[in-house]
Amino acid sequence: MALMAESVLLIFIGLTDLLVTLVFLQSRAFVEGNPLMAYYLKLGTGPFIVVKMMLLFLPIFVAEWSRRYRPQFVRWMLRGAIAAYLGTYILLFFIINVVPLAKASDSGPMQNVVKIAEKLR
Repeated sequence: MALMAESVLLIFIGLTDLLVTLVFLQSRAFVEGNPLMAYYLKLGTGPFIVVKMMLLFLPIFVAEWSRRYRPQFVRWMLRGAIAAYLGTYILLFFIINVVPLAKASDSGPMQNVVKIAEKLR
């Protein structure tokens, strides 16, 4: 049985998140926004990757197993998970990483982003 398109998309998003996080963390200019994952990152890159993969693949395994019984429900839940993942990722990325960089520059159009992000905090 093949994976649902939503499961494949969620795996792609999760793996992309992992790779982008590892690349950005190499520069030391960015930080991990998820407090749980930041804890595992302090333990090392290996534990960080293992936990990230578990938190990605375990729910997808459960969803794919459950789809035999409630396929439409699982499809909508996966779509909700995709929207929540992307929305949270984008929001936290800007608040935690982009806003501090914009504050450091103290000029330019990024100051509007700073003002909006400060209202969200």
